[in-house]
Amino acid sequence: MAKMMDIEDNIKDEFIHTKTIFRRHSKGPVMFNGCSPSGDVIIIDNISPKKSYDLTGWYIERQTNSQKFLRYTFTDKFIIPPLATIELWSSIATSMSPSNEMESNQSSEEHEQQQTFVTIKTKLLTWNTARQWSINKLFDCHGHEKAIFSHRTLTPLEYEKEE
Repeated sequence: MAKMMDIEDNIKDEFIHTKTIFRRHSKGPVMFNGCSPSGDVIIIDNISPKKSYDLTGWYIERQTNSQKFLRYTFTDKFIIPPLATIELWSSIATSMSPSNEMESNQSSEEHEQQQTFVTIKTKLLTWNTARQWSINKLFDCHGHEKAIFSHRTLTPLEYEKEE
């Protein structure tokens, strides 16, 4: 009986190791910065230092292991300024974005080069939870793929095979 208790105690003390792999790719300066596996937020960057982009008619397609397909289309005159980050929050999520205010002791040159953060609360209840994997694609108004962001959480067995 003592041996069984030792085995049970060892099992309780062991940690389950998982590994999550994030991948992103873009064809241009408008790209995914992140996509929450919990379905709270999708983040898009414009890394161009000078050019704004009109995302009117652009759309995001998201597939997860728990939900097959979700599409979000940007509305009229949705402009992403240079060096801007857009956080697209689901309507039930709580935003955790940094303050948009800048410190007053910055020079105008520093002000121009600083990243801008814009938080938008969408009408989507959720971006769909992804427990094991998600694939997020950004398309322009002509249906051309502009960016991909994916995540995959490896099970302990898959994780061990990779090591």
